Amino acid sequence: MKKIMFLTAFSLLSTSVFSSEKTDKTFLNNLKAQGINPSEQSYCYTNEDNKLQGMNADLKIRLASTSKLITSLWAVEKLGIDYIFPLKLTIKGKNLHLEGSYDPFLNNEKIYYLLSQLNELGYESFDTITFDKLVYINPGAQYYAGEHPYINASTNIANIKKYFNTETWSQELKNEYSSYYNLAKSGKYRKDVKMEVSNVKFSETNPFASDNTAKVLTLKSPPLYKYLKEMNVKSNNYVAETLFRKLGNVSKFNAFASERFALDSDKIKLWTGSGLPYVDDENNRFDNYASCSIVLDFIKELKESAEKQGRELQDVVAVPGNDKGTFANRLFPEDFKNSFVAKTGTLMHTSALAGAMNTKKGYSFFGIFNMTSDNSGAKEVQNEMVKSIMKDMGGPKSFEYEVEGFHSYGNDTLKNGFSEEETDFSSIEGQLE
Repeated sequence: MKKIMFLTAFSLLSTSVFSSEKTDKTFLNNLKAQGINPSEQSYCYTNEDNKLQGMNADLKIRLASTSKLITSLWAVEKLGIDYIFPLKLTIKGKNLHLEGSYDPFLNNEKIYYLLSQLNELGYESFDTITFDKLVYINPGAQYYAGEHPYINASTNIANIKKYFNTETWSQELKNEYSSYYNLAKSGKYRKDVKMEVSNVKFSETNPFASDNTAKVLTLKSPPLYKYLKEMNVKSNNYVAETLFRKLGNVSKFNAFASERFALDSDKIKLWTGSGLPYVDDENNRFDNYASCSIVLDFIKELKESAEKQGRELQDVVAVPGNDKGTFANRLFPEDFKNSFVAKTGTLMHTSALAGAMNTKKGYSFFGIFNMTSDNSGAKEVQNEMVKSIMKDMGGPKSFEYEVEGFHSYGNDTLKNGFSEEETDFSSIEGQLE
């Protein structure tokens, strides 16, 4: 049996937490109705005066997938909200070298797009393809919900050989390519692609780095905020974990929390970027933790950081009622549409909901954290608390929002990405743990 390494409380962080009689009553009544013990439950929100309201706002709680909001802030501040993940291609004769950037969406869609783009430039075969250690190919990255899959040189070699040899494609791969062709805007993909490669191998360095006659191309990703949006809407654990590793993993997050928020590991701890528990070699389990009040601080800073960089919080976090994903089966009043953003969090013994509301009394950050194995009952409590907090804040005030489709490739073609002086590729070697 896994040993759960988890504490139940820590000292107060915020200087004052005020009581809201109506929302407190709603919280307690709904916990009672669902048969949930109130002692390990927490909720909080900011009122029109930006004062913290709630119960047990400084109780140490498991974060589950609301951790992704914290990972999002770290990524936005360290990389920049419009950061592009480049895949640098160096072509010398019949040889291709791939230089990665730890792109979490180097998936089947992007590989199909890459093949189509190479065909557009006249490339249909290579003798050898090499790749570096920051190339992480995960064909199912967009739909992956489990723990971080095992990706190494061998899996990369197998995937490159599979996708880059079109003559041996299974019917499944052919159908998959046709599906992406039909989903894309006209002209994005070739209807048919042709590619062949003989040898595929790992290379620590670019074998053509100093060759001035080699052609350099860059396949660009969408901006980071689109990655974060897709990650948060679908609660994609693989993307969150890959970003967390790219940013520097546990020790670098500890430094970020300390330098940015003056918080030590007694107050907040992220073992993973996704919210999944970390289990060590001795089968000890470690959960991400913080408090409701701390989570609100991170969401507030995510909003402000996004706005400073020309974006909105809804560009990064799911909008219930429009964005499906984890909210596909959760219903809120019709007039709540386009009035709040939120992230769900679910583990066997944890259910959480955190985000921000646009209300007639102003902007409100909120979180509801239930330490219980009754996830369905906890979700009922959370739904009612969203209504109660929104009512306490004067009701919803809608913002402009439209759902945008997601593709793992950017708008630039390889032809647009041609560069004879590609000097801005940023390696993160030395930052990974």
